Amino acid sequence: MDQDPQSEEAVPYVPEAVFVYSEESEYLLNDIVNNPQGVNISPLDHADLLREPRTVLTGSSHVVAAGPRELINNILQLARTVGFSVGLIPLKKQKGIARAAALPPDFDAALDLALRAAAPAVDCVECNGHLVLGKATIGWIPMLDEPAGLRPGRILRKAVWKLFRLRLDKYLFETAGGSTIRTAASGCMILPRLEGGPATRIVEPDSSIRDVAVNLLVTSPFSVMEYLKFLVQFLWPGAKGRRLPEGVGYLKSRRLVVEPDIEMDVFIDGERKTVTPVTCELIPEAVKLNVGESLREELRKPLLEKETIRIDNLPDENELVKLAHKHIPLFSYASEQRFRDLFTSLRADSRTTSAYVVLMLVSVMLATLGLYLNSASVIIGAMLLAPLMNPMISFSMGILRSDEGLVKYSARTIILGIALALLASALVTQMFSDKAITEEMRSRLNPTLLDLGVAILSGVAAAYSKSFREIIQSLAGVAIAVALVPPLAVAGIGIGRLDYVFFSQAFLLFATNLVGITIAAILTFRVLGYSPVVRSRKGLLIILLFLAVIMVPLYLSYHRIVEIRSFEKRLKTERYLVNDKYIIIRQARLSMQGNKRVVLMKILARESLSRDDLNQLKQKIQSQFGTRLTIQTEVIYIL
Repeated sequence: MDQDPQSEEAVPYVPEAVFVYSEESEYLLNDIVNNPQGVNISPLDHADLLREPRTVLTGSSHVVAAGPRELINNILQLARTVGFSVGLIPLKKQKGIARAAALPPDFDAALDLALRAAAPAVDCVECNGHLVLGKATIGWIPMLDEPAGLRPGRILRKAVWKLFRLRLDKYLFETAGGSTIRTAASGCMILPRLEGGPATRIVEPDSSIRDVAVNLLVTSPFSVMEYLKFLVQFLWPGAKGRRLPEGVGYLKSRRLVVEPDIEMDVFIDGERKTVTPVTCELIPEAVKLNVGESLREELRKPLLEKETIRIDNLPDENELVKLAHKHIPLFSYASEQRFRDLFTSLRADSRTTSAYVVLMLVSVMLATLGLYLNSASVIIGAMLLAPLMNPMISFSMGILRSDEGLVKYSARTIILGIALALLASALVTQMFSDKAITEEMRSRLNPTLLDLGVAILSGVAAAYSKSFREIIQSLAGVAIAVALVPPLAVAGIGIGRLDYVFFSQAFLLFATNLVGITIAAILTFRVLGYSPVVRSRKGLLIILLFLAVIMVPLYLSYHRIVEIRSFEKRLKTERYLVNDKYIIIRQARLSMQGNKRVVLMKILARESLSRDDLNQLKQKIQSQFGTRLTIQTEVIYIL
């Protein structure tokens, strides 16, 4: 075989090698035996190797391996004890192994590398005497602890199953430097530096191929949601950095002892190999392995031996009693400091103060005047002044935590605010009894399910803003969005006008806002971790009952508005012939005034319309739509 002498001198190959294959890699046999490098190949089935592993390979100086991870593990274990060098040819699906050893993806290039002589010595990690090629796992780390080769769908199903059964157990970790760490964790993962893939993104900033150390990843999520957040951060491409995710710790030492307080299985490369306690240590230069050029460059650097302990995000010994052997909740608990700060604020907001009374009266009177002036800017100013949102949020927390004092004081403050608002707006109405109803007033009538949606979103925003000082200023925007005071002012105007329908429709909108905000705030505080459960079930059931009750008129109102819009749309497309005169409806608006349906219309006509013409038009419209109407018409003549 003709070869370039300079190439031969630069890249010497082994004279002979044993090729260990399996059923998955048998298709490579012919190409490897007839290799262009001229190496004499002796094929060996992995099944034959397993019968007498030491006897078969004794005397061999170089072994080429291609097959499943189990085969590669066996070869590397034998290489350490027998002393031969190894060349790996990864299969198409073994991207992790190729990446770990910096092997080329092309078969010809991988074969050329596998047959080279003078393989460099690389480090190995052993756990209780078992070689770790990929990873070793203890406990549960959903999605990350599954063996290589599983289908994504199966990995996801198993991860979901584990996720809602995760619990934290007590762990003891000891390093070669004498450090002892006691914490609670759901699981941990031992990683050789050459694993590659998502699991090593988190250790890569601290890790080098020349580190004389074992990498250990510890997960201790305080909630399911926190773990999901960790997974997104962990698996996201490029998500590496020096900051560890919440609930994650990292240890690096030449020797690590892992000892949970209960015996656990240790899975090495997807197979159960041993049980805890487990001792994992790095064996420097344990195996001679043909790796890619990038790793060969790294291997020429001097060895580094240092310990790394990053456990700030793990529970300390004081928290072990509270967390150990307990399933993690769906949502995290709020920190003690944030909990204390919020409760101090909410207790203050639940009390009735002179400032609250003054602001309530001023905001309602301002809103009432703005409604009569039909001025949106004045009404918005009243919304910003109104203090009614604060006791509502306090009431929500009282329901969540079953805090009778908080519920009692905040409910008293809310009821007082409602009474003051209705009284003040009714008195202002008596002063302007001759004023007509404005568009701003009408817009607070006939609430629908859409208004409930606004109230729920506003409740979420209010509770979230209240929980974090840095966004507390957002409460002003929430107050404008939900508009608590204007509906109360309109309801008070209904009382002043002695109009029950006017009052009931406006107060229904306020009740919608109150119930929507309360329920949304309860759920938001629950998600933010201020209580593991909704403790006051009775209070929540009462609120849900109110919600169910008000949803009936809201749905009917929404349905009525849809009918009105459909009626108006159909009416505006009609042309009527009355007494040989064409009449076009240019604009039509249907409104409910008590039990009456009132239609305000603008009609176009070329000829003068008499009373008889208008009466016939009314009859035609009523017969067409099958309902009794009160019609008010403005006639516009076309010249």
